[in-house]
Amino acid sequence: MIARNAKLIFITDASIMVATMISSLVGARALGPAGRGDLLIVVLWPPVIAMFAGLGLPTAYRYWMAKEPERGSRLFSNAVVYTVIVGLIAVTIADIVVPHLVGNRSPQVMTLLRIYQINIPAALFLSLMRGLLEGTRRFGWAGVARLLFFFVQGPGFAVLWLMGNLTVATATYTLIVGQTASTLFALFGVWHQLRPRWQPDWAEFQSSMHYGVRDYPGGLADFTTLRLDQLMLGAMASNVAIGLYVIAVRLSEMTTLAADAIADALMPEVAASEKSKRAESLCARSLRVGIYMHLMILPPLWVAAPYLLRILFGPEFVPATGAFRWLLVAAGVWSCGSIVINGLRGFGYPGLSTVARFSAAVVTAVALVVLLPRMGITGAAISSLIGYSVMLMVALVGFVKKRQLHLWNNCLRPERRDLFLPNWRSLLGLSSAAH
Repeated sequence: MIARNAKLIFITDASIMVATMISSLVGARALGPAGRGDLLIVVLWPPVIAMFAGLGLPTAYRYWMAKEPERGSRLFSNAVVYTVIVGLIAVTIADIVVPHLVGNRSPQVMTLLRIYQINIPAALFLSLMRGLLEGTRRFGWAGVARLLFFFVQGPGFAVLWLMGNLTVATATYTLIVGQTASTLFALFGVWHQLRPRWQPDWAEFQSSMHYGVRDYPGGLADFTTLRLDQLMLGAMASNVAIGLYVIAVRLSEMTTLAADAIADALMPEVAASEKSKRAESLCARSLRVGIYMHLMILPPLWVAAPYLLRILFGPEFVPATGAFRWLLVAAGVWSCGSIVINGLRGFGYPGLSTVARFSAAVVTAVALVVLLPRMGITGAAISSLIGYSVMLMVALVGFVKKRQLHLWNNCLRPERRDLFLPNWRSLLGLSSAAH
C-alpha cells in the first residue's frame, strides 16, 4: 500500500515542481529579482497564518482517519464549523498584524498583501480536507487538490507573460484563483469519496484537539525551521535579495521530491500498524533510502549550481549560487528528518516530534540572528542547514530510544537489499502484510 501511495505522492510532487519551475522561470524573467521579491512578500504570510490557525488539527485528522475511519462525518462537520469561525478571526488578526511584519514596502505591495489574505480560510479548509483524504490513503484525490493550485499558477503565469501582462498584481490574482480551485476540489473529493453526514460533535473536536495540540508546537517549530529564513528576509532584506533567495530555495526543493513522498506516505501506514515490528523496519529502511537518494544527486548539482542559475533564470541570479549550494545540503537533511518525524507521528509520539522540531526552530532562529546580518542570503541558507540537522538528530535519537532500537544496526547500517527495486517494493508492502 505504501509503495502505491508514495508513488502517487511523488507524481503529485513532481508535477507540482514542474508547474512551480514554470512559474519561477517565467516570474524571474518577467519580474526580475526585485519583482520576484515583492511577490514573495505578498504571498508569504497567509499560509503561515492558516497554519497557525490550524492548531495541529490537519495532522490529527490524518491520524484518526487512519486509525478509525468511522469518525469521518464528525471530523468533516467540525472542519466546516471550525473554518468559518477561526478563518474569519485569522483574517482579521492578519490584517492588523502582518503589515507591521514586512518592513517598509511600496503602497501597491501593501495593498496586494491585504487582498491576498482572503486565501487564509481557504488554505485552512484545504489542509483539513487533505487530512481526511490522506488519512484514508486517498492520496490521488489529495494530490489533485494540491496540483490544481500549481496548475493554475504555472500556465497562468506563462499566458500572462506571453501577453505582456505578468505583474506582481496579476500574479497575485492568479494565485487567489488557484487557491480557490484547490479548496473546492478537495471539498468535492471528500464529499465524493467519504460521503460525510452533517454530525458536528464537541467530544470529537476535543479528541482531535488532544492529539493536535501535542503536535501543534512541533508544527509551528517545523514551519519556523523551514521558513523562518524567508520570514526574516522579508522583514530585513531588500526585495532583490529576497528574489535571489527564493529562487535558490525553489531549486533546492526539487531534490526533496522522492524522500518527501516516502515521508508523507509513511505516517498513515505506520499509524495503521504501529504495534508491528515491521513498522519499525519500514521507517528505518525509508530513512536509508532517503539518504542514498540525496548522496547521489548532491555532488553533480553542487558543481553545476552557477550554470543552472545562469541558464534557467539569467545572469542576474548567479549571485544566489552560494546560498543554493548550502540549501542543497540542507534539503537532504530536511528530507531525512521528515521521514523520521512522520514515523514518530505514526507511532503516536507527536510530543516527541514536537521536541525535535522545536529544538530545530530555536537553533535556526539563533543562527539567523548571528549569520544573516554578516553573510546575507548565504548565512540564511547555512542557518537552515544547522536547524535541519538538529531536527534530524533529535528525532532520530528519540525514535531509537522509544522503540528500543540500535541506531547503527537497526536504522543506519546499509543493507544490500535497500538498493534493489524488487526488494524496495517488498519493503513498501510490509505494512500491508502487517494487517
